[in-house]
Amino acid sequence: MATVIKTYRPHTIHVPWVLKWEEFIERFIPRRCMVISVGLILAGLSIPVLMVIHLLPATFFLGFVGFALAATGGVMALIFCGEI
Repeated sequence: MATVIKTYRPHTIHVPWVLKWEEFIERFIPRRCMVISVGLILAGLSIPVLMVIHLLPATFFLGFVGFALAATGGVMALIFCGEI
């Protein structure tokens, strides 16, 4: 039977705290899908706020667009978080 030989590969030096730092950074970088869904929620909420401070005209269409963006972003966030 042939013996299994572990090949030698030179590795860079891994300091234990560097690995912990990489895991720490990886946990706090948001996923792209969550950034998009939260962005939709914030865009949907900002349209009515801009209508209240009179930077946008208060129309039914813009109110509906704000509601649609917030609802879509909320549903996407729930799906990506695994709640739905």
